[in-house]
Amino acid sequence: YLRGANNEDLSPLVERVIFQLHPSFNNPTRVVDQAPFHVTELGWGEFDIGIKVYFHDGTEQGIDLKHQLQLFPKSGEPSMKRPVVNERYDEFVFNTPPESLMQRIHMCNTRLTVPTVPGSLVSYATLEPHFTPFYYHDELLRMQAAQRRVQAETELLKEEFEQVDAEH
Repeated sequence: YLRGANNEDLSPLVERVIFQLHPSFNNPTRVVDQAPFHVTELGWGEFDIGIKVYFHDGTEQGIDLKHQLQLFPKSGEPSMKRPVVNERYDEFVFNTPPESLMQRIHMCNTRLTVPTVPGSLVSYATLEPHFTPFYYHDELLRMQAAQRRVQAETELLKEEFEQVDAEH
């Protein structure tokens, strides 16, 4: 699935998502053109899923993602009662997006509450408790700490360079 970090509704921004499943699945190319942008299947194994995300604005080409899907729990025995959630956090960064795209991005601030999807094997809402929470504040603190380490290393390297330069 493709969702906002805190389950925001991405439909103002995302036009459609194409999931390319393993060829052993019936209809391995799945086109989802409305929220929630997800595919539900039963299976076992491990394979790459190709994901192509298209935006409403149309000025951005679709973005290609790959996700290594594992259809088995990382620990414990498989269960028909608990879903297997295998997530990876990616961010889309738009360099100088047009105003129309920025407006759509700002419209994605509503949490998505979704009833059972017709034809789906599992309700999206029943999966939400299994999603990994993402905390922007914690991530910001980690990035700031990393930035301070890089700045400190840069200063040390500058001093070493100046010392070597002075000796020659």
